[in-house]
Amino acid sequence: MHFEEHEIIDLLKYLRTAKDQTEELLTAMIDIEVYGEVDHDGMPVVNSVELQEDLKKMNEYILRIEKELKERKKP
Repeated sequence: MHFEEHEIIDLLKYLRTAKDQTEELLTAMIDIEVYGEVDHDGMPVVNSVELQEDLKKMNEYILRIEKELKERKKP
């Protein structure tokens, strides 16, 4: 699969937005875990560990995409 440079730039923008929103969600989820809120099954509403792993992957993808864009611009 090949993406045009403008498509990669758009995808990078969307990924950054998703990362920012996930960070906000993680903060809220940690608060929920700390204060012990549960769903109807009595299980914790969220799992912040999974979100932390997702954030790590998003950061890695962002860095890789930025590196790829820089390499494409080299003569």
